[in-house]
Amino acid sequence: MIHLQRFVNKASEELKKKPLRNMLFTLFTFILALGIPTAYVVYTQFYSMNHLPEGVQIISLASPNKKYSISIYKVEKNGAAANVSIRGELTKVSTGNRKNIYWGSKEDNADVEWKDSNHVSINDKVLDIRSDTYDWRRE
Repeated sequence: MIHLQRFVNKASEELKKKPLRNMLFTLFTFILALGIPTAYVVYTQFYSMNHLPEGVQIISLASPNKKYSISIYKVEKNGAAANVSIRGELTKVSTGNRKNIYWGSKEDNADVEWKDSNHVSINDKVLDIRSDTYDWRRE
């Protein structure tokens, strides 16, 4: 009779654990289902340089070796002159590939100068075009 009682107690404990496991699994799944898309939206809208506003081009300069070109765009948020930003877009001439390498806030003009074939200065920030980017949001 004692062995039967132990078996019944163990079975009862297992039945009590199942709803808890199911609830934890459901909660974990719900958090993942909401968390992953939310994290993606936050990253793309607030941290990624791939989704910056287009703006109006104000200058374009070719590198000394003519392999690259840097285009500067003025971006006005909501048409307000106080919310002006500068976006710098690097273009590889041979392929046409473009990438944003500069995003400056509260700037309405850009002082651009190529230091050499791989380094450009934009508003006193010198960037190696092969690896560097400047984003005011990361300061």
